[in-house]
Order: sequence, then structure tokens, then C-alpha cells
Amino acid sequence: MDAVQVGPLAIPWTRVQVALVLLVLVGVAEVLARRVDRRFSSWAYNAVFMGLVGARLGFVLENLPAFARDPLSVFYVWQGGFDPVWGILAGGGYTLMAVPKQLWRYALVVALATGLLAGVLFTRGTGGQEVRLPELGLASLGGTAVNLQDFRGKPLVLNTWATWCPPCRRELPMMVRLSQEHKQVRFAFVSQGEGPAVVKAFLEEQRLTPEWVLLDPETRLSQALGVQGLPTTFFFDSEGRLVARHLGELSQALLEGYLRALR
Repeated sequence: MDAVQVGPLAIPWTRVQVALVLLVLVGVAEVLARRVDRRFSSWAYNAVFMGLVGARLGFVLENLPAFARDPLSVFYVWQGGFDPVWGILAGGGYTLMAVPKQLWRYALVVALATGLLAGVLFTRGTGGQEVRLPELGLASLGGTAVNLQDFRGKPLVLNTWATWCPPCRRELPMMVRLSQEHKQVRFAFVSQGEGPAVVKAFLEEQRLTPEWVLLDPETRLSQALGVQGLPTTFFFDSEGRLVARHLGELSQALLEGYLRALR
């Protein structure tokens, strides 16, 4: 499962998992605040804040070249990009300073409760059936018939998008640029539910010239791969095996991380 559907919105499952873990941390701390020491309440909220800030800063530091190109993108947190190790270190460091020694055993209870939940949630669904590149015939923007199996032989980034989708419109220029810089990986941008005239007009307006733009007016690719929202990007190895999938807008730093995993 990529996402939790809330009406027309698709919330990435990873973000739901993180939210549940943090809610448990705050909830257990609130119980301790009422029964043991009221300072646990402020500690929990501050620890969550410090953890999130630390996780984001850690990710930024690990990907400085990508963020140097657009420094304001450091604040585009809706794109994702948090390092859990840095977050745990930041939240743990704050805890060591903020919680009195006589209360550490209670803080350990909170850590164990949230850690247990995190372990259950983040191992859920692992080890599933292998997903492969579907054998699906589509048309290129120029009208040429293309089978997705033709892309095997090189790693493939398969992006499902639409011109009406704001996150798709934001990420597409960056993705096209990186596709031109990483020739060892193929990029295919598959328009969902739209015809050639709409797609061509949008690309011309944005002055984008991706090598592979495919049309899927009947959204057959979305059905074959279980797409729950746009944009969704799939990463296949050279043999057509799915390595990773990402629901939602990609930042340059995240995309470059996925590309490293394809090598």
C-alpha cells in the first residue's frame, strides 16, 4: 500500500506511519505527565520538534549539492527528505539534557513504546511478491507504438503524471533536467488520462523536451501498477524488477538518492 485515501487525497503511507509513531510518543508522555511529572508533556512536544528539525537538517547536510542549486528548497518539507538517524540523535540528545536523571526510566518507557510501534509499522508489508515492469503497449507523443518491455537493458525511471496535477508540474522540469544528466538511466514520463494535444501544448509552454513521453489515455499503467495518486514514480532495474516506488512530489535530493540505488 502506497497511501491512505482520504476523500480525493492520497496521503503516503510512510507519512501516516511516522504520524502514528509520534502520536503514540506524545500520548504516552501525556499519561506520564498526569501520573508522574507534568514536565513530560512539554518534553514530548519539544522532543518531536527537535527530532523533526534534526532529521531535516541531517538530510540537507547529506545532500548539500542538490540543495545548493535552490537554497529555498530546504524549506519544501512537503516533498519529503528526512533522515531518521539524525532525528533520533537530535530528539535523544534533547532528552538527555531535558529529562532529570530520576525520570529517565519513564522516558525509556516512552522510547520502548514508540520503538515497538515503529518496528511493527515499518516492517508491515515487507517481503511481498516481486513486481516487474508490465508488458504494456503505449504510444509516444509522436504516435509511435512503444512497449514498456523495450526499456529493459538499462535502469528505468517511470513517472506517471498529468498536466492538471500541481506536484507533477513542479517536479517535471527537475526530472527532465536530471534525465539529461544521467544518460545511464532511462526516464519515461507517462501521461495519465490525457490526449496528445494537451500534453504537447503543456510541454511546449514549459519548454521541456524529455526524450520519452508516453500517452496512456485509459490509465492502463495506473491500473497495472496500482497507482493511488499522482505523481507516482517507479524505479526499475535493468532486468525490469521494481526497486522502489515513490508517491508524491520528488525533490532533486530524493531523486538522486533513488538513482544511486539503481546503480
